[in-house]
Amino acid sequence: MIITTEQKKAIEEAGEDPVRIEDPETHATYMLLKEETYRRLRAAVEIETIDPSFFEYGEFIPLKK
Repeated sequence: MIITTEQKKAIEEAGEDPVRIEDPETHATYMLLKEETYRRLRAAVEIETIDPSFFEYGEFIPLKK
């Protein structure tokens, strides 16, 4: 996939923030973000899915979903 000139301008203006884009046909919205940011977010999500038995009793307080 190639970034359009309009998307590149929006990315440059956003700096470190993600860029919100909308599909004009479906009106679905998406967030365009740098790969490094995506990897950090992905790692944070994976940490939350670790088996609670990994932690010693008393250290882990599960989040209610």
